[in-house]
Amino acid sequence: MKFAEKLRLYLPIICVMLLWGSMGIPSTYALQELTPLGLLCLRSGVAAALLGPYVRLHDGSLRPGKSDRVLLPVLALIGVVLCNYLYFYALDHTSLTDTAILYAVGPLMTAVLAAIFLHEHIRQSRVLGIVVAFVGVVALLTNGRLSRIFSIGLNKGDVAELCSAFCLAGYTVLSKRLKNTKPACAVFWLMASSFVMTLPVVLLSKDGFGTGFGRKTALSVLYLGVLCSGVGYLLQQHSIHSVGAGSSAAFLNGISPITVLTAGIFLHERITSVQFLSMALVFAGLYFNAANRSFVPVHRKIQN
Repeated sequence: MKFAEKLRLYLPIICVMLLWGSMGIPSTYALQELTPLGLLCLRSGVAAALLGPYVRLHDGSLRPGKSDRVLLPVLALIGVVLCNYLYFYALDHTSLTDTAILYAVGPLMTAVLAAIFLHEHIRQSRVLGIVVAFVGVVALLTNGRLSRIFSIGLNKGDVAELCSAFCLAGYTVLSKRLKNTKPACAVFWLMASSFVMTLPVVLLSKDGFGTGFGRKTALSVLYLGVLCSGVGYLLQQHSIHSVGAGSSAAFLNGISPITVLTAGIFLHERITSVQFLSMALVFAGLYFNAANRSFVPVHRKIQN
């Protein structure tokens, strides 16, 4: 496959990587006034409100395939509600560095689950790419002190993040089983189900949605709902079905470098030379993952 064709094939998940990598800034703004569950509820509602009319106009119906009607709420619970809530819970109970390192375990889990349950082929360059990208993420987040990963103590926040990474892996693999529902319709039901699941909990909780809803918070919710939830999950669904669960999940390792870059641009945080080298290592790993080929050809025995 030519480079241009492969780039076009992986373009959706590259866009997801950019969108989800840049959502740290608006999330930080929004969480100054909103509770984590309130933010999750609102971004899901915005995404569903956006996708509903689009699906009706584009597909002609909001009805999912009969065989997918049980799977869609399960995917919403695992991949939208639990995955995001556990991530927010982890941020409140452990360091951001530990959370990000443990999040990088998700693509490794996905590759293993995809190989076992979906029988996806993992060739030598993909194995190398996954390992190189993981090492690059750890080096980026520890500023080159790789031994930092061995000092992570598994407190309840760390356990929550590991569960969040497992939810992401399970969601990615299970999404491959959506057979009779178009991606836009599937994402609409994911977001609508997430909104319905979280709204009663938010309304009955003591803190509700939060303390306010200023202009900056409103813009942040729109960004997260329209781009990160609506467009992001839609592009991810396209990618899962076109390049595979394991391959698309590996690109999520690129979220950390994008987050560091956006923090440097918008928050003027200093980026060290070691971090730049680590970013290059991550993107090299993503390249090897996308190639998914054998370095040493496997010779098959010819039977007479």
